[in-house]
Amino acid sequence: MTTTEKVAYLKGLVEGLGVDDTSKEGRIVKAIVDVLDDMALTLSDVEDNVSEISEQVDAVDEDLEDLEKDFYGDEDEDDDSDYYELTCPKCGEKVYLDD
Repeated sequence: MTTTEKVAYLKGLVEGLGVDDTSKEGRIVKAIVDVLDDMALTLSDVEDNVSEISEQVDAVDEDLEDLEKDFYGDEDEDDDSDYYELTCPKCGEKVYLDD
């Protein structure tokens, strides 16, 4: 159950129980429920905004990853270029040497 649904339930209880809004207690209870309703709607908007921003950040992250691959290339290729492969002419064994 979402916060908005819970506040709607509380509003229904206040109305269903016939809380007297002419009494001090009744006015306080109704005011609290109204504030909770406003807060729940604001929270829902914030959650929607966070979800949208999260999707945008993921998209930017993917684009940045593609740019890094294009700019830096594959790092595994760099590791291979640091070693030279030589084959022994007598025994045929492969030997790897670095710079």
